[in-house]
Amino acid sequence: MSLPLISIVVPTLNQASFIEQTLASIVGQNWPRTEIIVIDGGSTDGTREVVQKYPVTHFISELDRGQADAINKGMRLAKGEILAWLNSDDYYLPLAFARVAEALKDTGRPQLVYGGCLLLFEQEQTARVDAAQPFDREKLTRGDTIHQAATFWTRALWEATGELTPEHHFILDWEWWLRASEHGELRPIEPLLAVYRFHGAHKSGSANPRRVQEILGLVERHATREWQEIFHAVAERLPGLIASWERFAKNGGYRWHKLRHLDLYLRYGEKVNAAFWQLHV
Repeated sequence: MSLPLISIVVPTLNQASFIEQTLASIVGQNWPRTEIIVIDGGSTDGTREVVQKYPVTHFISELDRGQADAINKGMRLAKGEILAWLNSDDYYLPLAFARVAEALKDTGRPQLVYGGCLLLFEQEQTARVDAAQPFDREKLTRGDTIHQAATFWTRALWEATGELTPEHHFILDWEWWLRASEHGELRPIEPLLAVYRFHGAHKSGSANPRRVQEILGLVERHATREWQEIFHAVAERLPGLIASWERFAKNGGYRWHKLRHLDLYLRYGEKVNAAFWQLHV
């Protein structure tokens, strides 16, 4: 039986300082049938020169409507039986492709596998292992429990689910996992597959208002009424929660943080923290 073609779409914009490690990690898999598709949003920082050093199948550099649009564009070019995208500031760990191909032997079936990630916090110069958790769709409606960088799926699942929603800027992967779970099997595999990098220009975080609104929209569409209420209550108090967390909780004063928002914690308990971290991190 021939090895499956694995197609990796790399969306990027002005990340020349990171993308070389990303591309090297794909080439370094030494997988005989690999397709690399780089979709660049019109970088002006030398990205093109870096990309030209690698055996890239397709390279497109032009303005787009955002990350989801870039990924969709790349997936339309992809020929692989196994698909994934890898952001240009993340990278794969050795043997990731071999482990994924073993897990997705039946490429004709709609299915997705995800592994663990090494979370790399560059500014703090620390790292943390985050293993893949058992799939639970109910939990997925209130928290993105799947690391995108460590996720691969069959073409059959992509075709059954459809493309990413172009209007999504922050929840494009999370919302797609939920849709995909209606069309195929999603399951974890044990190995760590990728490094997910947090850095100064990292897109998520800082309670970005657009990100908060996208998450609230997703929760309203998919989560229970209780979780919808919790997320909206936390979103309304988000600046104050962030301020007291930074002042008290990070310095061992978690109870003082809770006292600052006692009414919220009395009503919803520790579920406040679950919503807080989705909206803030």
